[in-house]
Amino acid sequence: MPFVGKKNPANPTLGVFVPCDPRIDEESRTRAFNIGRMTARLLARNLRMPDGTAPNIFYCSHLVDSEATADSGAREMKEAGVEGIFIVPDTWFFPGKSAMALIAHFPADTPLACVGGNNAPKPGVVGIDALVGAYAQTGRMCQMVIGHMPETGLEPEFDATTAEQIVDLGYAMLTRVALRGKRFVAIDTDSMQMETALNHVHAARKYFGLESTRESMKLFADMLQKKAGYDPEELKALRDWVINKKFKNRIFTNTEEIKKYQKAVLTGKDEIKPPALTPEDRKKLDEGLALYLIIRNYLKDVNAIGGGWTSQLAWGSDRRGLPLSTADIAESLFNSTEDHTGKKPVIPFATENDIQGLLTMIFFCYLSGGQPTLFMDFRKVYEPWEIKKKAEELKLDLGPYQEEKWMQLGFIDGNNSGSASLDYAEKAFLFKAIEYYFPGLGFSVSFISPKGIKGLAGRLAYSDLSGMFTMISGEAESVELPTPLAEAVCQASDYSWPHTFVTFDRLPASLVKMGIPANHFHLVRGLNRRRWQYFSDYAGVLNYRWENLPEYEEGLDRPLPMLYRLNGGEVVGKILQTRGRL
Repeated sequence: MPFVGKKNPANPTLGVFVPCDPRIDEESRTRAFNIGRMTARLLARNLRMPDGTAPNIFYCSHLVDSEATADSGAREMKEAGVEGIFIVPDTWFFPGKSAMALIAHFPADTPLACVGGNNAPKPGVVGIDALVGAYAQTGRMCQMVIGHMPETGLEPEFDATTAEQIVDLGYAMLTRVALRGKRFVAIDTDSMQMETALNHVHAARKYFGLESTRESMKLFADMLQKKAGYDPEELKALRDWVINKKFKNRIFTNTEEIKKYQKAVLTGKDEIKPPALTPEDRKKLDEGLALYLIIRNYLKDVNAIGGGWTSQLAWGSDRRGLPLSTADIAESLFNSTEDHTGKKPVIPFATENDIQGLLTMIFFCYLSGGQPTLFMDFRKVYEPWEIKKKAEELKLDLGPYQEEKWMQLGFIDGNNSGSASLDYAEKAFLFKAIEYYFPGLGFSVSFISPKGIKGLAGRLAYSDLSGMFTMISGEAESVELPTPLAEAVCQASDYSWPHTFVTFDRLPASLVKMGIPANHFHLVRGLNRRRWQYFSDYAGVLNYRWENLPEYEEGLDRPLPMLYRLNGGEVVGKILQTRGRL
């Protein structure tokens, strides 16, 4: 069977087939088949699972130009385990006798896309329009790309823009099918009683096919106290990596002193030698590291792809109990691509058991091919006038920075104690927790992210009114502030927690601060708006459009799918789709 590469039974399979006109000449048939095979190879070269492996890409061994070839093609694809399908015509085809006949063999919720070139000789574009239009009239989503390639030749390549669109569609389809039946772990309740962080068990299942394992943190407290659930020798190796490699000479137990005297540790302006770790400090560090191993092993036991943890209140800050070490360092390690074992896949992990945040992180991770996602508080918004005011207080000349985007639009101090990926730090520090806040003590990762981390930033939210999820997001990037300003911003919030200064593209901070639907938001590199929109269409997630942006921007947005054009627009169309799920 024609797989592109060796089949990996652990990974999902996407399929490609070519419908065509039974009347065309042999050379045109060869060209059409080649385009389908080349599309399969394009997907195989560019799509990656979060662990870095490729999904399975299968292409039908023959053209589909009749009911009989549709049936045999469907048998091939079902035997191959295909879960999402690309339809790639180069010529006119009779939809009911070819593409629709083959698709009829698959479940009605199988993700579909029809892609091809805008070619004149034997036009596949009319077939794309006919097929997608027919599906739209039946209420079914079939995404489409009508791109560009040479109109002649046996092996025409899609141009770069078209290839990018197809890859974006591929990631959206792959994420849709890859998450079905997967599960995440929600450990205890939402730790700060945040109803924007609730575990939407039924909605996550209905919209995304995701299951959740709900577990009490008593189990983990008991395992920690019993020194069970992990290998003591591995804990030694992890401790050595943390103390002597990753955070060597950057573990500070005198956090309160640093904060009191506003020592500039994060920017390196003040050189401070960290105190030696006391036996009690080592014990608390070991608690946090052992917790990482315990939770990691638990996630493996239940085959979970991510999780959420409740550090605050019952675990680490309620003195009516026995406060234990914060899980901050564990959360950071989960969201990073390295630990003591070397390179590793990211495991999306949400602090404060923020499951809406976790869902956002899972989707961002899969859609970006395994990139780590930052988990941040929407801590403090600095509008341009506030930046100038702060600079005056610091006697800082902002003249050289007038053209910087953060000066014109403002920025957000993304600052949270846990779940901050080490991948977004040039130099990471460990700070001992502040005792009044975390009486269980332990250590938190801290850093200032470098500039130039570009991607999508935002957050998923849910509404009982509609019974639907909505994504509020925008293109954003991390920015670099002059050292005095960076230090002042970090000191103003929490110095011992990570900081990423985020500016949204074309969105002023004054507007963004009114639009984030919770106290947390998330940033991932390697993900664009169009790719997210393709996925949101498959999953039935609404997309908020910012007040100052046009409805459609060439090169950034996907064109509105035909299903929504025929049903009153995206919002109305997705509401109607949701009714169909109920």
